[in-house]
Amino acid sequence: MAETNMIEQVCNFWTERADWRCIPTSGAMTPDGAAIMDTPVGIEAVQKFHNIDYDLGRLIASRGNHVHVIRPGIASFPFKQYAWSGVSLAVVERSARQLAALVGTAKTLLPRPSEPNSNVSWEDIAKVLSLLPDNVLVVQVA
Repeated sequence: MAETNMIEQVCNFWTERADWRCIPTSGAMTPDGAAIMDTPVGIEAVQKFHNIDYDLGRLIASRGNHVHVIRPGIASFPFKQYAWSGVSLAVVERSARQLAALVGTAKTLLPRPSEPNSNVSWEDIAKVLSLLPDNVLVVQVA
């Protein structure tokens, strides 16, 4: 991927027209196999799509903590290795590369993969996300 300028947009994540929507995730799972989807968009996804957390949990268990197609048009975007480990720039970079390969030129929405009180600044995360192609919009969820 050639370095580009990351494009940010403020929009409603679920109603904005897009081919792909990404849910920031960690590799954490509950004892019964559900992925822990504790970001704001992840919580909304669990409420909107029956058993999506179990679908992602099965993918993580069988294929690891990577970008996965969870449902048509919905992908995971790991930004930390474990729920307790905090943001990992290495995981963000790997996920950005995997996402770019998955979505090609399709319009894609990615909420900021960060968290309050993070050990990594948003500026550092944004530098890594600048690797994403221009069709991937980093969303400040409205």
